[in-house]
Amino acid sequence: MKNTTRREALASIVATFGAATVSAMTLRGNAMAATPRCTATQPDIEGPYYLPNAPTRTSLIEPDMAGTPLDLAGTLRDLRCMPIARARIELWQCDAHGQYDTRGSRLRAQFETDTRGRFALQTIVPGRYLNGPQYRPAHLHMKIWRGGRALTTQWYFAGDPYNANDRWFRAERALTLVSQARGVRAQLDAVVR
Repeated sequence: MKNTTRREALASIVATFGAATVSAMTLRGNAMAATPRCTATQPDIEGPYYLPNAPTRTSLIEPDMAGTPLDLAGTLRDLRCMPIARARIELWQCDAHGQYDTRGSRLRAQFETDTRGRFALQTIVPGRYLNGPQYRPAHLHMKIWRGGRALTTQWYFAGDPYNANDRWFRAERALTLVSQARGVRAQLDAVVR
């Protein structure tokens, strides 16, 4: 058996400690790199048709309502991609003919996310309407309340022929409509600060 000198023993300890430190730093670095970062949903104009105190409900469809049924599901997350439970969301939209109810609560609702930040809503695909000389693309208005602050934004639909000429349209807020047995569905995932 070989006798180890003091210098060799110290060198061995330093090498072992150094390797452990590098491994720990590498693991910590990988964990930090793996921490997801979500990009905040950008605000958009409120528009002139917002009315407070919408009824609490998850279906906006009424008997004999014209339009293509839309099942909207989504998740609300923070900037660390963690779900936000019990956040209040308000949604309002025009009907299939591009008309807003400016006195009542037709096609208006408020609802909460569940404990995993999820929500689901039944509505119709909104119509389009003239805004000056051109049509606005179909869109949904939304206010997301968190900690007393609201993010006001709009969601559009991918492929709408009026998206390109709308000054408020943003591709990152365009929902993809997927056909289903009854109407269409879309996934709406939002991120708030």
